[in-house]
Amino acid sequence: MTLKNPLTAFAAASLLALNLATTASAEPAPVPVSYAVAVQDNPLGANAACGTGEPDSASYAPDTLVRALYEIVTGPAGAKKDWARMANLFAPGGIVTTTTHRDGAFLADPQTPAQFAALNERLLGHRHFYEREVAQQIQSFGHIAHAWSTYETRDRLDGPVRVRGVNAFQLLNDGRRWCILSLTWDAETGAHPIPPAFDATPARAGK
Repeated sequence: MTLKNPLTAFAAASLLALNLATTASAEPAPVPVSYAVAVQDNPLGANAACGTGEPDSASYAPDTLVRALYEIVTGPAGAKKDWARMANLFAPGGIVTTTTHRDGAFLADPQTPAQFAALNERLLGHRHFYEREVAQQIQSFGHIAHAWSTYETRDRLDGPVRVRGVNAFQLLNDGRRWCILSLTWDAETGAHPIPPAFDATPARAGK
């Protein structure tokens, strides 16, 4: 077909160029590199999900990672606790959901590790607090794991058990180390005693 009017020809050419540009912009964006390639190119992982700080020596296995938290929160009255170390054990954005039984109600309060540290200092900084793990169960799949950690607390190292309960940890391995995504717990009560599968306390083994 021949266009007799040059202005008409120019308009047609402009329209064709606009259509080509619109078609090009509608094409899908290039597929991003795979997570595996990103991890290979970046030693901290594609998104450094556990943070970019130097890994703690306890963070290379779920069991030692969990026990490290007991080391941090335990100590005599006035002891300086290593809250910076605790923060390094958590993923950025990790949470601690504190719980308590009060007046027949169960209360829970999700908060940041820093908020938990401040709460711990306010409630326990002035007195002895010793917490130890008595049993641990870890279930893992690939880069994720869940840890059940049975605990007991004392006011003195050689004193009677004050509280027993179970800590629940959700853990992640970002290809470099393990870290804590979330932590919560529930204390043992008469209504829900610790089940035998979670209880390895020597004094209760024969019961």
